Amino acid sequence: MRAQPTVLGDPNRPTDITRWAERIARVLNGNVSFGSSMTNGQTDTNLNVWKATGISPVAPNTDFTIKHSLGRVPLTIVGQDGTNGGVLYRSPVTAWTSTTVTLRCTTASMHYNVILG
Repeated sequence: MRAQPTVLGDPNRPTDITRWAERIARVLNGNVSFGSSMTNGQTDTNLNVWKATGISPVAPNTDFTIKHSLGRVPLTIVGQDGTNGGVLYRSPVTAWTSTTVTLRCTTASMHYNVILG
């Protein structure tokens, strides 16, 4: 479900404000979702995030780049998991951009899922 951008009617009337608040409550009441898979562009995703999967480099703590289509510089890693206990973290050398992020992984060759937001 997508939130309605506007409510028809006078915004100062209590009934319109109530209707607006009810719509927001309905959206936030269990309907905020990362989607049902690690692909981007799903209709059930209603968060402005980018999801990526891959394998980290063979050497631990080595820069690798992920392309994204957020159209802005991501703020952080929202979520991650991997196959060998490694942790993905921001490269201290290369700044993130509106099209790429550069990460490192604490372990070698980790199959990862990462969500950027």
